[in-house]
Amino acid sequence: MFIKEFETALEKADIALLAKIPKSDLHNHAELGSRLELFEEWCGKKISTPPEKMPCFSDFEKYLSETFNKFLSRRKFFRYTKKASFTQAVNDGICVLQMSIDSRAVLIYGFSGKKITEITKRNHQQIAPEICFIPQLGLDRRHHKKLLLYEAEILLNTGYFKSIDLYGDETYGDIKDFIPLYRKAKKMGLKLTAHAGEYGTADSVKKAVELLELQQVQHGISAAASPEVMKWLADNNIILNVCPTSNVVLCRVKSIKEHPIRKLFDYGVRVTINTDDLMIFNQSVSQEYLNLFNAKVFNARELDIIRQTGLKAFND
Repeated sequence: MFIKEFETALEKADIALLAKIPKSDLHNHAELGSRLELFEEWCGKKISTPPEKMPCFSDFEKYLSETFNKFLSRRKFFRYTKKASFTQAVNDGICVLQMSIDSRAVLIYGFSGKKITEITKRNHQQIAPEICFIPQLGLDRRHHKKLLLYEAEILLNTGYFKSIDLYGDETYGDIKDFIPLYRKAKKMGLKLTAHAGEYGTADSVKKAVELLELQQVQHGISAAASPEVMKWLADNNIILNVCPTSNVVLCRVKSIKEHPIRKLFDYGVRVTINTDDLMIFNQSVSQEYLNLFNAKVFNARELDIIRQTGLKAFND
């Protein structure tokens, strides 16, 4: 059912009201789910502002490395990011949160699978018990394959995770290497997602969906270059979890106004709107909705269809 307050909030650019309206965030990396200014308060240091544009994926990786590597080895960082991510979700009216937890936490912090789930579960229960939480096992393509599989095995065996995501440089390695892991995740009942079509082609989106049997794609915006692929995604009910500001900052699209999410939507592809890395891109889900509305990419009714798609994504 359409919520009149949603239209009012968009028309008045009322972020506070938008934040009270139920939404989803299905593309959220927990390690970067905090506001940058809150992270600065926590660590007691001024953090360099992310570049306005990062044309290459290596630019993004360089910023992360130079800015956050000094904190990554601290167990307190892991605990902080979980707390901050849930707090932000509550503050933005997120009712369905699919948030990835990087498998490398096993070796970086020396945590057992049980400890990782305990910390995450405790923060969920204490900060956001009303949120439908989808713990997502996050896998970096560029991580050492044997270590990645070892970590994934430990975390999958906890029985805590409800979805799985493969991210990082799309041009690195062969996606076929992850088929056995995704088959296991499927047998365990996890929702299957992966990053594709952020830097790759429309065909790479279809290939990832077919090989890994994905139900959702993180980004997937390159599919807009192919009417055939878009029709195929729509016919197969595949959801694309899109992050508009991330795509602009990383120079995958020129502007919010020119974002291909409109074309995907018009072709019947199911899309959702998400944050990606709040600490880097500095846009909540509410702000992303308002950005699309102000740029006249969608009207309020269309944005509400997208909002409801996200809320219902795990009822399929």
